[in-house]
Amino acid sequence: MSDLTLPLSLPALVWAAFMVSLATVAVPGPITLVASRLALSHRLSAAAFFLLGVTLLDVALFVALAAGAAPVLRKVGALPWVELAGGVALLWAGVAALREPAPPEPSPAVPAPAAAPAPEPRSAVASLLLGVLTSLGNPHYWIWWVTAGLGFVEAAKTHGRGGLLWMLGALVAGVVAWYVPLLWACHHGRRLLGARGERIVTRVMGVVLLALGAGLAALGLNRL
Repeated sequence: MSDLTLPLSLPALVWAAFMVSLATVAVPGPITLVASRLALSHRLSAAAFFLLGVTLLDVALFVALAAGAAPVLRKVGALPWVELAGGVALLWAGVAALREPAPPEPSPAVPAPAAAPAPEPRSAVASLLLGVLTSLGNPHYWIWWVTAGLGFVEAAKTHGRGGLLWMLGALVAGVVAWYVPLLWACHHGRRLLGARGERIVTRVMGVVLLALGAGLAALGLNRL
């Protein structure tokens, strides 16, 4: 992909990068599952820190590719330890979802108490780290960055430092444009789900995350 030339003007290139980034994150995957689960569990700030961790890794990989580290990143992404770390992160998220305490069902005979503030996550650092590990252990994440992502970086280089900055902004904006409405919908949609519906959705997400994590960790262990 690094040999592919995209003969586009800078505005057209930036727009294409934004649309590709948006389309890529719109496909459901581990990152979407974990972020949605955190938002559904009344922990919107935890979901925000989780996605901040994902974004920081995006920025780091973008800078590394711009500096010519594509061959190194290809080797790192193929290491079994990367898959193992991602599998453990997904298992962690799945267990947390299954252990999430069930929200109380309001009694029709008793007036509902005033809504309490949403609980803060136990650790912002833990949420951020979970975002980094979930991305690191996703093979599709590495494949995208050393193919399509690298192609956009190389094309942006022809427009100088300003082109690289615009490209980074477009890629990050595509992610934000999808996840901000998604998290808002998850956080507020729990009112429509009700306590029972919220509990079912959270448990289903937990089971899916456990299955994905177990498969990824098993793949990494098998390749060690």
